[in-house]
Amino acid sequence: MNFFHKYKLSILLSLCGIGCLVAYHAIGAYINKDGVLIESFGFLPLFWIFQLLALVVLTISFFRSR
Repeated sequence: MNFFHKYKLSILLSLCGIGCLVAYHAIGAYINKDGVLIESFGFLPLFWIFQLLALVVLTISFFRSR
């Protein structure tokens, strides 16, 4: 339980990132009748931003607890 208490923000950010990736794949991409690709591209950069923030918070939390 102490592990989750120390790293709860990092876990939350990582889960938000995974949620963005799941949403991107659940919505999917398709080509409309004019030949234009329609996709929810915004979820991909959000995934990487959340994962980067989770890594930064995890690193800071780890070194603060030492």
